[in-house]
Amino acid sequence: MKKILLIALVALSVNLNAGAQNWFDFSSNNGRLELGFNIGMSGWTTTYEELALGVDVVIYGVQLSFIQAGPEHKYDHHITDTQWNDKVACTINAGYQIPILPWARIVPMLGYCQTNDGVTDGSSVNISWDEGSGTMYHDYKVTPGSRTHHFNYGAGLSIQPLKWFSINGTFSRYAIYGGITLDLMALATAF
Repeated sequence: MKKILLIALVALSVNLNAGAQNWFDFSSNNGRLELGFNIGMSGWTTTYEELALGVDVVIYGVQLSFIQAGPEHKYDHHITDTQWNDKVACTINAGYQIPILPWARIVPMLGYCQTNDGVTDGSSVNISWDEGSGTMYHDYKVTPGSRTHHFNYGAGLSIQPLKWFSINGTFSRYAIYGGITLDLMALATAF
């Protein structure tokens, strides 16, 4: 991580001819409404780290991220007397995008991470039905004493190669993930 930051700082310092008015232009956050998805590790560096999926929302420079993993067998379509050991990890981060250049932003982030171990009961079957489509799932019970709560902190980097989308990466104490967001306001004005 230190090498990446050093390379980014060197690249920024070499690009001095970009013009001083382009650096730290917070007005570029005005009117930004982005929505996207993330993939990465939630509960990173804990016993319960898992590959997770999530969403990313950016409103006027305020970035909110959520990723969650597990339990792996909750939506398994098999009915069995097996009890699977499963784990859950979810992370929520919030930060503000600081525009370094018109196409690059850093995002200091604070957040929360929760992890736990549990058991998915393959013999229990629950069905939820909503307007012609149903979902089958098994009961998941948290192992008493396994739930842990963590204060999360870190930073993100958002690169905007085109005005319609951004590529994001976040590195924090208990999660590491990346994703893509679409700028809904830029798309709305393009058509």
